[in-house]
Amino acid sequence: MDIKEKNIKEISRQLLIDKKIPVTRPRILFLEILLKNKGPLKVEDVILKSKGNLAVSSIYRIINDLKETNLIDEFQTLDNTKVIEIIEDEHHHHIFCQSCGTVLDFVLNTKLEKNLEKEIVQIESTYDISVLSHRLELVILCKKCK
Repeated sequence: MDIKEKNIKEISRQLLIDKKIPVTRPRILFLEILLKNKGPLKVEDVILKSKGNLAVSSIYRIINDLKETNLIDEFQTLDNTKVIEIIEDEHHHHIFCQSCGTVLDFVLNTKLEKNLEKEIVQIESTYDISVLSHRLELVILCKKCK
């Protein structure tokens, strides 16, 4: 095991400890896969990247456990494929390639994000609602698919 892998394993362990989630080998392996990917991953990609070291039933159980503790987020792609990612401190949005299904993260500049938040406050007032969160999704054709 090289230093990078050891660090990812330790980061995975610490994420679980910080959220007071029992540290288990399957959870560590699952988080290692997400951390190595550095972005959203389709559940089927997690299954492939686990190379048989995680049972599919375990993966879905882990996803549910980690979602409940707000360690990971889950959302759907345009074709209703389940995608997961580790929740980070920095608020971000997603880009979806309509052709190949690639999912990427992006961050709005601070001014644009603040303007969006002002719009959300206006929407809350207009409709007498409380917005709990927001997501901006861009549907694209990636460079490969153009």
